[in-house]
Amino acid sequence: MSKEVEGSLIRKKDLIRSWLIWENLPQTCYNYERMMGQAVAHVFVPISKRLHNDDPEKKKEMMKREIEFFNVHIEFGSCIIGMIIALEEQKAKGVAIPSEFITSLKTSLMGPLSGIGDTIFQGVLIPILLAITIDLTLKGTIWGSIIYAVAIIAIAWGMSYANFMFGYRAGADAIMDFLEKGILNKVLRGAEIMGCMVMGGLISSYVKMNVALEITSSTTTFNVQEQFLDAVMPNILPFAFTMFIFWLMKRGWSSLKVIGLIVVFGIVTGFLGILG
Repeated sequence: MSKEVEGSLIRKKDLIRSWLIWENLPQTCYNYERMMGQAVAHVFVPISKRLHNDDPEKKKEMMKREIEFFNVHIEFGSCIIGMIIALEEQKAKGVAIPSEFITSLKTSLMGPLSGIGDTIFQGVLIPILLAITIDLTLKGTIWGSIIYAVAIIAIAWGMSYANFMFGYRAGADAIMDFLEKGILNKVLRGAEIMGCMVMGGLISSYVKMNVALEITSSTTTFNVQEQFLDAVMPNILPFAFTMFIFWLMKRGWSSLKVIGLIVVFGIVTGFLGILG
C-alpha cells in the first residue's frame, strides 16, 4: 500500500488518507465565508507533505488556493477533489498549470455535481431505502433501522471512493469531456423523473388525510370520504394537499410558514370535525 504509484509523486496511502478525511470530516468546519473550504484544505495536508514538504512557500501557496470557497455534494463531489489532487501533482512536477485554472475548475464543477448528487442520493436513493426499511420497522422488527444504517454507509463510502479515485485517474480532461457531451444532463433528467415517481409513491403511502363528514338522511348515511373522494380517486386529498404545499413553497413561503400553516390547518379542521 505504501508503494509509489508509477509516474506519481503521491502514494496510494496518501490518496486513501485524503479520501477518508473528505468523506468523514467535510462538514466539521462549515462557515458562510468558505463553506467546505477548510475541509478541502484539511484533505490536502497529506498531499502537501508529499508534494512540497521541502518548499514551505509552495506549500502555503497551495493551501491558500485550496482553502477558498467550496461547496458540493460529498459523495459525487469527491471526484473534484481527486481531480484537483491530480492537477496539483502535475503542477508540482513542473507542468504549467495556472493557479486560476484550478480554482475556476473547482468552481465550475461544483454546481453540476451538486445537482446530480442531491437528486440521485437525497431525492432517489435515500427515499427508496427509507420506504423499504421503515416498512420493516413498522412490522415490529429492528432490522429495518439496522439495514438502513449499514446500507447507506456502505453506499456512501463506495460511491465516494470510486468517484475520488476516478477523478484522480481521469483528471480534468475526462470530466470536462463528460460534461461537454451532455451525459450529466441525461443522468440528471433520468434521476429527476425517478425521484418524482418515488415521491409520488411516498405521498400515497405516508401522507394521510380523511374527511370525517357524513351526510345523514332518513334512509341512509353518505360518507364523503369513502363514497365520494375514494370513488373519484383514492388518496386524492393527500395528493392535493401536497401539491398545495409545493405551490406555496414555489411562491416563496419558508418552511417555517408552511409548518405553521399545517399545524393550524390540522387543529382547526380537527376541531370542526372536518378531518378525522
